[in-house]
Amino acid sequence: MAQINGSRPFPEVPTRHPTVDVPLWMLLVGLAGKMLVHLVVFLARHPVPVGLLLAVLVVRERFGLTGLSLGVAGLLLVAVVWRLIHRRSFTWLARWLRGRWRLLVIYRWRWRPVMVHTGLAIRMPTSNAERVSFAETFPRIRQVRCDRWADRLRVELLYGQTPEQWAEQAEALRHAFRARSCRVRPDRKVGFVWVEFTRRDPLADPVPPLDLDGPDADGDGGDDDGSPVDLSGLPVGRREDGELWRLPVRGAHVLIAGATGAGKGSVIWSTIRGLGPAVRAGLVELWVCDPKGGMELAFGQAMFTRFATDTDSIADLLDDAVTVMRKRAARLRGVARLHTPTVGEPLIVVIVDEIASLTSYVTDRELKRRLAASLPLLLSQGRAPGVVVVGAVQDPRKEVLPFRDLFPVRVALRMTETDQVDLVLGDGARDRGARADEISEDMPGVGYVLLDGQADPVRVRACWVDDAEIARMARRYPVPAVAELIDVVGSGPDGWTPDVDGQAA
Repeated sequence: MAQINGSRPFPEVPTRHPTVDVPLWMLLVGLAGKMLVHLVVFLARHPVPVGLLLAVLVVRERFGLTGLSLGVAGLLLVAVVWRLIHRRSFTWLARWLRGRWRLLVIYRWRWRPVMVHTGLAIRMPTSNAERVSFAETFPRIRQVRCDRWADRLRVELLYGQTPEQWAEQAEALRHAFRARSCRVRPDRKVGFVWVEFTRRDPLADPVPPLDLDGPDADGDGGDDDGSPVDLSGLPVGRREDGELWRLPVRGAHVLIAGATGAGKGSVIWSTIRGLGPAVRAGLVELWVCDPKGGMELAFGQAMFTRFATDTDSIADLLDDAVTVMRKRAARLRGVARLHTPTVGEPLIVVIVDEIASLTSYVTDRELKRRLAASLPLLLSQGRAPGVVVVGAVQDPRKEVLPFRDLFPVRVALRMTETDQVDLVLGDGARDRGARADEISEDMPGVGYVLLDGQADPVRVRACWVDDAEIARMARRYPVPAVAELIDVVGSGPDGWTPDVDGQAA
């Protein structure tokens, strides 16, 4: 027997613990006390809906159904007047109430079972002399923000948890709460994460061109300050939260990467259109390179100070940009750290439609040497003197675009491979929610943008600028020389625009 059971001389004999008879009245009292505790906790956690329910019951009891109807009508009238007078505070209250409602109806009921099944709850074994049991600890929702498009939950992590563990369960959380998408982002405060559930996609429909000359051209809801355009944040589309997508140009280079048909042209034309008022005012010059022979960008030639289509003229344009950059840097040395655009010294925006054709597909050795010298110089030294580059590329690999890390602003549109997302936006961008390889082909202009110093990519969609709108903005925002020519010659028939040399196109 000792050989079979090891050191135990005899096997353990199963025994039954003695049962204790509890009176029925004691069980009922305990059950009532437990229900009372749950009721008190519910009232403490949800004072607003409980207070509203009590108010409705009191009004119904004291004034009857007619008084209740009049009270509801009065509240609706007050809400309408409030929204008209001060929309910002009304929107804040509406979002707060919506968040409390969705927290009560949706997330509170499913939170604990979802945490258990996704492995985000922690089970701690507790043992005594009789049996072994487990005590479960759940992450707590500390804050809820809701709008028309998404719910954002600020969750406190349990001890030993990391944001990466939550990011791995994003797909399971999306299905559990029936959301279109789910993204997990670390909070600024250590030990917290933001879990974002998207209910509706604000970027499903094409974004129309924004009004640049209206009473609120900047889209901030207030009066404009009279400046032609905010060069630190051009309104070029919409973000996933419904706000304006603002693309910085002054003091920043922009890289736009995406497959064929992903909408690179939408981002480029939205940027050009956003710069239109500053071009007309003489504060910005557009130096445009279209290696495709002008097929893509020639429609807006009236807005361009310089326009190059062949490799030789593009090399000359970039060399001249380097010369301007060096002269400005010499003048600004010890005077300013960032160039301020003026009519005498405007901001120069160099736009290259397909930058890979200048870095990898040039066969002439001398031209390739010139391009390989000018582009990195502009990208490494041009931001402060006011010579910035906006480049578009299809293939973001290092051997095609060896200096892509010199772009502080990067836009990733639809990609064909999963690893291309991290090549454009940086390591781990796809795990943080930038799934550019999953963007549908029916949604051109949709992508993810990441700025230097920004923790997580933001999903955006550029405005759709068609040929008719390009023709209109070319007539509306020409360079000053072309504007003077139009004043002298006249606008001509519909569709007529002069080129930058003053010849009718």
